[in-house]
Amino acid sequence: MTTKTELDLVGVLSPVCLLKCKSVLTGMDSGNVLEVLLKDTEVVEQLVKIIKRSQDQVIKLEMEGDHYRISLKKGERE
Repeated sequence: MTTKTELDLVGVLSPVCLLKCKSVLTGMDSGNVLEVLLKDTEVVEQLVKIIKRSQDQVIKLEMEGDHYRISLKKGERE
């Protein structure tokens, strides 16, 4: 069963956002989804680059009002 977790990082500064997101993803089981809320376009771009280089996957990226919602799927553990 896939579970979905939401992480609201709107207003959180850049390096902290990325570290917090990666920390939560690391603790998740494979196949589960993390939905991250972010406001800063640069942080969104950095996060997408990081995820593309990992076992995880960006499954959705959309703008909701004044912030972004990024859905990330936890990849298989090595």
